[in-house]
Amino acid sequence: MEDQYFTPPPAPPADGQGGWQAPPVRGGADDVPPLKPNNWLWQSIVATILCCLIFGVVGIIYAAKVDSLYYRGRYEEAEQAAKKAKMWTLIAVVFGVVYYAVTLSLLLTGNFPEQLQELIENSASGYNF
Repeated sequence: MEDQYFTPPPAPPADGQGGWQAPPVRGGADDVPPLKPNNWLWQSIVATILCCLIFGVVGIIYAAKVDSLYYRGRYEEAEQAAKKAKMWTLIAVVFGVVYYAVTLSLLLTGNFPEQLQELIENSASGYNF
């Protein structure tokens, strides 16, 4: 039974001309994406909570970009975002460790109240009286 409304699809040109092209064959060595870089997300979150809020948040922002860039095929940009996430996370950790070390040393030596009083006096304005 033939359907009178059925129109078969056009046949591809025999000479390879005319706009029809075969889909590209995948599976070559160039089609393998590089390994996904570490996004440093959980490290950035821990550094934000325990060490330094400001630098940790910057690390989280760059860490969140890594996966989305990688899965869009923008591998170089994903690698750069991973490097920046690592850098900001490490800056947050170093800043937090230095801050806690200075605070602990001031507390242990008994100089913390004096330093705090000096800080208050030096930053006082007319509105603090």
